[in-house]
Amino acid sequence: MANIALPASKITDPAGYYDLSVLDNPSARRYYRRFDGILIVVLFSFLALGISIHYALTAGDWDYWIDWRDRRWWPLITPMSLMMFIAAFVYPIWKAFRLPIIATAVTTLLCLVSWVSRYFNFGQFTDFPMTFTFPSTYIGLGILLDCTLLLTRSLTASAFAGPFLFGALIWPINWPLFAAYKVPVEYSGTLVSLSDLMGYQYIRTTTPEYLRIIEESTLRTFGGSVTPLTAVFSAFVAVVTYSLFLLLGTAIYNLAGRYVRRIV
Repeated sequence: MANIALPASKITDPAGYYDLSVLDNPSARRYYRRFDGILIVVLFSFLALGISIHYALTAGDWDYWIDWRDRRWWPLITPMSLMMFIAAFVYPIWKAFRLPIIATAVTTLLCLVSWVSRYFNFGQFTDFPMTFTFPSTYIGLGILLDCTLLLTRSLTASAFAGPFLFGALIWPINWPLFAAYKVPVEYSGTLVSLSDLMGYQYIRTTTPEYLRIIEESTLRTFGGSVTPLTAVFSAFVAVVTYSLFLLLGTAIYNLAGRYVRRIV
């Protein structure tokens, strides 16, 4: 830092404006690059921590265990929770930088944090197998949501098409991950799914079973005809949630802008 220290008289002109050309030297650029790198890491860490806490408080229970990812509640609560966080940041980033990256960034950070958390908290600490606690994937849905904004270049049009596809496709995009857990098995003379059988074997201290219907020996036990209806309803709920929080993010951004201009 001693190499770039200059007297104040050489940094400012008589009018009080800063002359940034005095900082155009290798030492200054090296320190600024380090500072930018640290700032990016800190910002992404806070964003990852924020989405992780938000998702855990709103829809985490439904994604922690494979048997709780049922056909009714999990595909409905999850997109509602993610739309809250994504939509609140879409307008500021799109307005300031014209970058349709929020949905992809949020879903990617959530995936990374979820894998680290599941491995250490559930796998190493409580000895639950990763095949029972692995996180779902939403990165493809985030890319799809950002692509609607990129192609339409309209927040209004993307607010209808993007969230609708996000909510409708949450079950199909995750189906390759847990299709094997919907295989029917016989347990004590009762036909149940493999995921429910794992839930019987791995006892948890608290479960939201009062919100989930456990059916036995029916087609709905393994997904069934209820899943498409839930997907359509989830899509409409995602559109409403996304639109409300997009308006909220827009209002906060505009209010903060006016407040900053008054201070400056």
